Amino acid sequence: MSRMMACAAALAVMGAAHAVSAAEAVVLQLRGPPQFEFAGYYAALWQGFYAEAGLTVDIQPGAPRGQTPTDTVRELAEGRAQFGVGGAELAIRAAQGMPLLLLAPIFQHSGAAVYYRADADFGSPAALGKAKVARLPASDILGMEFATALRAEGIDPTKVRSTPVEPGQTLGVLADKTVDAAPGSLWDLPWLAKEKGLNLKSLNPADYRVEFYGDTLFTLQRLAKNQPELVRNFRIASLRGWEYTLQHPDEIAGRIVATLPHPPGIADAAGFAKYQTDVARRLSRYPDIPLGHSNPDRWNRIEASLFGAGALLRTVDADEFLYDPDAAARSRTDLRAFAILGATLFAGIIAIGLLWFRKRQPGAAKPATAAPARATPSRKPRLEAPPPAPVKAAPELPVPADLNGVLSRLERSVRQRLPRGVKYRASFLPELWASDADPSVVRMLVLALVAEAGREIKSGGQLVLGTRNYAFDEASIAETPGAEIGEFVRLTVRDSGPGLSDEALDQVFDAELTRRSAVAQAAETMRQLDGFIRVESAEGVGTAVHLYLPRAKVEPAATDEAAAAAAAE
Repeated sequence: MSRMMACAAALAVMGAAHAVSAAEAVVLQLRGPPQFEFAGYYAALWQGFYAEAGLTVDIQPGAPRGQTPTDTVRELAEGRAQFGVGGAELAIRAAQGMPLLLLAPIFQHSGAAVYYRADADFGSPAALGKAKVARLPASDILGMEFATALRAEGIDPTKVRSTPVEPGQTLGVLADKTVDAAPGSLWDLPWLAKEKGLNLKSLNPADYRVEFYGDTLFTLQRLAKNQPELVRNFRIASLRGWEYTLQHPDEIAGRIVATLPHPPGIADAAGFAKYQTDVARRLSRYPDIPLGHSNPDRWNRIEASLFGAGALLRTVDADEFLYDPDAAARSRTDLRAFAILGATLFAGIIAIGLLWFRKRQPGAAKPATAAPARATPSRKPRLEAPPPAPVKAAPELPVPADLNGVLSRLERSVRQRLPRGVKYRASFLPELWASDADPSVVRMLVLALVAEAGREIKSGGQLVLGTRNYAFDEASIAETPGAEIGEFVRLTVRDSGPGLSDEALDQVFDAELTRRSAVAQAAETMRQLDGFIRVESAEGVGTAVHLYLPRAKVEPAATDEAAAAAAAE
């Protein structure tokens, strides 16, 4: 008996050791000190969500307030972490060639603002034209956000009077009137000012240009390629942690204060944590918007805004650095569809083979044939048989179109419509949904848009033809003007031409005033196709025309089955 107990104990120890070794050990690098701004990741650790996902997670805090901010991208690039938290500067690093993959924005708003003393009146970026403004280091995203707001108002940021200020000095230079205004973060500056008895007002840069995303979870593309399940599980567990945090903010805030080092320079740690719970609720917009929701068009507008402010030298399509959480599910659906189609074809082949075999058997009954009719004289008029009742035709179903195939076959035609020296690139989503759109209409629309865009692209420029899947619900439709609820296949014609001014963009669908007549014509055609069109443009960046075609109501694998059912009705 003692030997059996010893063996059982040894097996238990071996099993525990195997479970520990099986857990994936990863490092998450934060962009700031341990505070409620990062509470969801700590909650995922404390509530066991990471452990349930088979992960052992080491959360590394960023630099304390007042010190040089931690470069989370560099931490990942040099192998010291597998996941990181960053802001809108991630779009800049991606455009610079870093192979980043943005997994999930936690906060729909960045919380960046421009603060000034309550006794002043700087209610708009234009009002700051005569003020002295704090100039943060060039790499600081708060300063970049401020510059984009100035540009949106037609103000050159380099012409604004400014004083260089290091991180952590913002409150001091506002208090001693070294500057009149300074970029700052909602996460801490209002609280610090309150502790010092300094009354501040603020203006939100997002009131003058696209709203930037806040803290965003990211990784490297090679990790997602080599270990997709690891990335997927980490993302899901992190979002679970944030969901728990926002549903139990007081519990998590209390644990942060009790177990983690207090942020430097904060006298009332409990009060500060309570303050940040409200900030997190406001910036995340949870539960109105799902945690991790990301809009590629919005990221493209953020890039265009940064480009206009001089923070970017080039832009890339946001779809190239945004994580698609539904890709795996769509892949499984496609595999099931192919399996069903394969089984159907196999069954059909077997049935045809059996029929052929029976016909070849000796003595098989031959089909009866009608003898030729002979005319027989008769005094009685022959009654004509009533004409047969018309056969009810099966309703004609649209054949779902493979738009990737349609566009691939257009490559030669596209290149013929582009000036010499203009590059062409295709960016097609492999798992693209089918569409009921007539391929000939699609070809006509795309080639007209390409020809029109080509006339504005100079030698050395580029035209990109892309496809993506898009699903709009009530949460996402508000972020995409002109969108409709439903599932759509998006075709994009993106050029690196001069772009449209705000006035020209407002008139782009007006057939009499537009510079892009093909766009105005496409808008009318898209209405007839039950789709819609969107145009994005920025001067000096280029123009993107997005055609949203409804997803096919019947997937290709089910088309024959559905047609048969319709014919039987």
